[in-house]
This record gives sequence, C-alpha cells and structure tokens, in this order.
Amino acid sequence: MTNDFQHRDDALNQELQQLVNEAKRYPPESENPTDRAKRRIALNKLINTIRYAGRLSNQTQWLGLPNYEDYYNEALQHTFIEICQKIEQYNPQYPVMAWVNKIFGRRFYDVVKKDRKAGITQLPKNQGNTQVLSLDELNKDLPVENEISEEEQLKEIIENDLENFLINEYILEHPQANLKAILLLILSGKQWKEISEELGVPLSTASSFYQRRMHKIITYLKKYI
Repeated sequence: MTNDFQHRDDALNQELQQLVNEAKRYPPESENPTDRAKRRIALNKLINTIRYAGRLSNQTQWLGLPNYEDYYNEALQHTFIEICQKIEQYNPQYPVMAWVNKIFGRRFYDVVKKDRKAGITQLPKNQGNTQVLSLDELNKDLPVENEISEEEQLKEIIENDLENFLINEYILEHPQANLKAILLLILSGKQWKEISEELGVPLSTASSFYQRRMHKIITYLKKYI
C-alpha cells in the first residue's frame, strides 16, 4: 500500500514538473502574445492539477478558528497567485507539492495574522475593503485551450446564463442575491461591502455563499469559454 502511494506521488510530481517546465519556457516579460498565452495556459493547467490532486495541506493547526474555511480559501487564492508569479523560483530538487504547501502555509499564517491585527473576529479581512476575485484571477481557474477570454466575452456568458444555473443559485429567501448578480457585480469591480448593500444581504452571507460555490461556477463557465 505504501508503495502504491509513493508511486502515485511520484507520478503526480512528474506531471507537475512537466507543467512547471512548460510554463518556464515562456518568460513573463515576453512581448510575444502567443508566448504569453502559452505561459498562461500552462499555468492554468498547473494550478488546476494542484487544486484537484488531493495533496494540498489541510493546515490543521488552524482548524479550530471560527473562519477556517474563509481563511483557507483566501490563503489558497494568494498561494496560486504567488505560484504563477514566482514559478521561475521553483527548485526541481524538491517535489512540487512540497514547494506549494510551504507557500500555502506562509500565506495562511499571513491571512490569520492580518485578520487578528485588524481586530476582526467575525470576518476575514478580505471581505471588507479589498476587491473580490478579479476577472484576471477568475480566469486563472478556467482551463484555456486556445485563447484567453476577454472581459466582455465572460460577461456575455454570465448574462446569457444559457442553462439558468447562475440565476437559480441564490441565497435562501433572497432570489435577487443569485450567482449571476454577484458575478456581474464582481466584474464591474465592486467590493464585498458594496455587493452586500446592493443585494440587501449581510456581507458575510454573500461572501460565504460565493466562496462555497466557486468550483461549481468554474465548472459551469468553462463549458462556454
């Protein structure tokens, strides 16, 4: 059994290292649009593989915190952004997931420290004054095959909502606070405080509702990207 686990970890690491090397082939400062797109595609594949490989740390030392899930999601978002920005710093001498979880642990600590410093006990800091997942960050979670979606294309997909999935996913007793409305507000640059005021729901409720459905949102949108 131990050998089976080791074999799977080795296979995963080999796959991740191939994706890392693919991303490194295209320097971030390149002025060639094709190279930039290929780098983005490789990074998208890398992040998605990391996300669903089942090897991300649970950060169990923080499990007792009341906002553990929100902290986890925020720290993970920062981790993925840092991986994309610092992919050239990865040392192939170590497993990719060891590098990822080391960054994840640091970012989790930063999120908790920032929250405590602000004196907030009910909500993570990012639910107040900082912007929600931007279009660029949302696109990082969408596997891009040919070209990177523009804002208007993504907005059109959300507005059309061909399967009525986004509009039918709403906060209990608040049908106006549905995923379609939330995503369109996010694309317009609104922050959580503004979103909660426009939709008439508590800030923490709107944010938690959105974060818990991120995987469903990405799965739905990528069908039309």
